[in-house]
Amino acid sequence: MSSKILTVTKLRNLIRTSYFAPQAKLPSERDLATELQVSRSTLRAALGTLEAEGEIWRHVGRGTFVGKRPPENTEVFPLPADLTNPAEVMEVRLIIEPQIADLAAHRATVNDIDFMKQCLEKGDMAQDTADYEMWDGALHRAIAEAARNTLLLALFNAVNAIREHAVWGRLKEATLNDQRRRRYSIQHKNLVRAIERRDAVDSQRLMREHLTGVRDDMLI
Repeated sequence: MSSKILTVTKLRNLIRTSYFAPQAKLPSERDLATELQVSRSTLRAALGTLEAEGEIWRHVGRGTFVGKRPPENTEVFPLPADLTNPAEVMEVRLIIEPQIADLAAHRATVNDIDFMKQCLEKGDMAQDTADYEMWDGALHRAIAEAARNTLLLALFNAVNAIREHAVWGRLKEATLNDQRRRRYSIQHKNLVRAIERRDAVDSQRLMREHLTGVRDDMLI
């Protein structure tokens, strides 16, 4: 069993046996790493897995919390899901996410890129649309977090929250097939490679091409 998988198991047990209430704040990464006797990098990889699975959520500057992420910054960016639609969501994503990818190419850490690769692997192994969407969302969020821009991340989170709305889920179920998943997987891998080699121009281009294809598949 790998150290990351073992750490994920230890973290789950710690959360359950310590009786953390929903939305309770976990100890700091340093304290958790000491308690679990693992490196900080291994701990971060394990936290990334639990976050993608919805067992915890992290807020830059505030810490790590138990349970699912609460509604995203609605007091800052009010985006009522019932008053928008997938076409508008894709318009906004095409405006902000290529720039986010550009910044991520400049600012992503080794741990950021390792978690992106984990999302790629988990997405490839997904058994159904819901599982695939979870890891697809985790990858795009990881890229947004790697951009290290708090305001852009808040905007990304607000827009991304619309993807959890029922209308979006039904649209994905109706339009996502094996051929498109394979194409998206190739695009995602090329994008992460561009970020890893610090090619900001290519990262921006690849993100734009990927989202344009997603938009066309869903809406045309």
